[in-house]
Amino acid sequence: MTLHVSDAQQYDDSSTMRGSATAAAPLASKLQLTKGYVVDFDKLARLLGMLCAGTRGRTPMTDVAVALGLANAHAEHLCSIAQALGLVARITYKPTALGRLVREHDPFFDDVGTLWFLHYTIASDPRVLIWHRVVTVILPGHRSITRDNIRTALDDLRDGIAERSRVDHDRNVTQELRVVLDAYLNQHLSRLDYLRPAGDLDSYVLGHGAPLAPLVLGASIVRFRARHRATASALAVADLLQNPDGPAVVFQLGEEDLRAALESLKTQPGLSLESRADLDQVRLGGESAETWMERYYAGR
Repeated sequence: MTLHVSDAQQYDDSSTMRGSATAAAPLASKLQLTKGYVVDFDKLARLLGMLCAGTRGRTPMTDVAVALGLANAHAEHLCSIAQALGLVARITYKPTALGRLVREHDPFFDDVGTLWFLHYTIASDPRVLIWHRVVTVILPGHRSITRDNIRTALDDLRDGIAERSRVDHDRNVTQELRVVLDAYLNQHLSRLDYLRPAGDLDSYVLGHGAPLAPLVLGASIVRFRARHRATASALAVADLLQNPDGPAVVFQLGEEDLRAALESLKTQPGLSLESRADLDQVRLGGESAETWMERYYAGR
């Protein structure tokens, strides 16, 4: 992956500040996020526009469905996807700080920096079971893989499922996997060049990756800290490299590229590099991931 240095209901990530209640709140995992509905960013743009224009404390799902011309079930799962991407809050469907930032600076999800950060947000969340497993466990280490290989690697999710429920479970997993792969192959996330078809329709190779701006990486490091190391003021570089939910794994970054990007970020407020007793670490201030993304948009 090439790095370009800039000149300048249950997936709520509305606050990424260290020690925030949101970061610490234990929320349930979900096998089916999408219920088979594709990750349609055109519809997500319309949804975000509608919600940002609203003034109500809570938007009823029926209002969302009518405004977007969708069935209630489709609208509900579109909102679930928006929540998993960190764009809207649980229950109320109010836009998060990130949602309002994206609406202001990239309302149609055209910017690859926006897409990389949304990729990190959803793929690094263990509660989004299938998506998280595919990106952080199954794809790393494979330059090429088949759909059957990926599906087989998800078979352990059947553990503890009653025999009579396994047919439904297997169908749901297959359906969710189809949507995740489609997101990277046919929807807006295809612009990331994260995954490509290889030969036949059921084989894939990892792409070379669209350029990842260091400021977007910085936002992702802050989000990693908020979710997984909420009390830490510094993160080991090895943690960022090796942790399955870390930016290097989710972005498919090698150590050399990660360290080069960190070097370019060390002049940014709220981030410094330290080396102590053979431990390289990144020290972070209290800035939120949204603050980092705002810097990214300002410097485009």
